[in-house]
Amino acid sequence: MRIRNYRPEDLPALVQIQQEASLVDGNTFARVEASIETWLTNKAMDARSNVFVITDDDDDVNTWGQAGTLDGTEGELVGYTTLTLYEDTQAYHFLCQGAVHPEYRQQGAGRLLLVGALNRARIMAAEFEFEAEQEGRAIYFEGVLPLRKTVSSRLTEKCELRAVGEEPENGMRLYRRELW
Repeated sequence: MRIRNYRPEDLPALVQIQQEASLVDGNTFARVEASIETWLTNKAMDARSNVFVITDDDDDVNTWGQAGTLDGTEGELVGYTTLTLYEDTQAYHFLCQGAVHPEYRQQGAGRLLLVGALNRARIMAAEFEFEAEQEGRAIYFEGVLPLRKTVSSRLTEKCELRAVGEEPENGMRLYRRELW
């Protein structure tokens, strides 16, 4: 499996992944194609930098290593995640949302996507870490994961995320860790 940045031609696969994941996770959150497209084309999202997809690609064909992808051997998308920055008076929040196709779960895809988003959040946070400290505001990394899956608890534990005390919404729960 490989992670890469989102491309506009990925949109139909992302819609399909979200729909399949929502059915299995038992949540009512299922973005329709138009709303996903609006979301990903929003300039504030900066999808090419802040949306990551994971592919089940050429691991068997590419025996020389995991450093790149051979042209023409890239596989199908099996998951995605987005990273959105918002702020309130107390903190900056990097919110990670996405899904892994049910057939590809428990194979490390979710963890790779979460760690990739966490790394991107750290890079982005470095730009305003000093200001946040001066303002007395925390910088959080947050992830929205399904309640039904026991794998969510293992994943959040590995990434040092803790459930936020708020009531879960649509079968999903918010998890958080402080970056700085």
